[in-house]
Amino acid sequence: MISTIQNRVPAAVHVDLDGAAHIFRLHGWRYAPSDDPLFESGLRRALDFFENAQVRATLFVIAEDLDNPRKRELIEEAVARGHDIASHTVTHRWLTDLRRADKRREIVESRQRLQTELGVEVRGFRAPGFAVDDEAVEFIEAAGYDYDSSFLARRKPRVALPPEGGTLVELPIPMHGVLPLPFHPCYSLMVGTWLFRSGLRRFRRTGAALVLLFHLTDLADPLPADRLPGPMARLYTLSHLSGAHKRQRCQDMLDLVRRDYELVDTPQLLTWESARRRAVHA
Repeated sequence: MISTIQNRVPAAVHVDLDGAAHIFRLHGWRYAPSDDPLFESGLRRALDFFENAQVRATLFVIAEDLDNPRKRELIEEAVARGHDIASHTVTHRWLTDLRRADKRREIVESRQRLQTELGVEVRGFRAPGFAVDDEAVEFIEAAGYDYDSSFLARRKPRVALPPEGGTLVELPIPMHGVLPLPFHPCYSLMVGTWLFRSGLRRFRRTGAALVLLFHLTDLADPLPADRLPGPMARLYTLSHLSGAHKRQRCQDMLDLVRRDYELVDTPQLLTWESARRRAVHA
């Protein structure tokens, strides 16, 4: 991992730790098993994948997963390996569907739990499904996060970069530019690597820092057929693709990013992007 930004634009690697239980819940499907092989194989594979690539990633953790001993052990291993921890709410529900008190709890309590139980500083937040509104952004800033990464680049951020002394910076997820889709690995594994190549080429012209967002589905082994309630569950968990095939394609996408960007950790990217935006608005 190169620790200093030199002449190239920086890119940071993020991973949303959505296991099968939370993917199913978000889509209204029942998930009965007590174990979660998608989460476990996905995070194990991700840790090895990033170690081989010499990448320090930021992992967006669902706080209630700390209640599961098997998941907690893997999350603690990720911390021990030097990865950053950020919040992906407490229970992975659509924030825009929640009442004010529940929305605040998902945002505020998740940061508190992750910091207290893992002994780390939690600087970032991402909403499940990128579902945020003005009220959610208010809570994200009030909770003390340094950055939010819940917006897609085609949407105008609801919170602009504050002046000197401000607190919250938006790190949006890049969109394709022509198609109404993000081009991160999850979508590109579904649609084809051409989506990633063309989206990255277009985004590079903006000169903005890149957030490369992975999900556990991208690196996990496929779920067994008896765990899948139907074809949509198979698609949304990327269980129609072998683990080895997905990991090779993810490596190819990471190599494409590395060719044109400087891979850094999120704190470094945050510093660079804050300085760039201040210069633009000066």
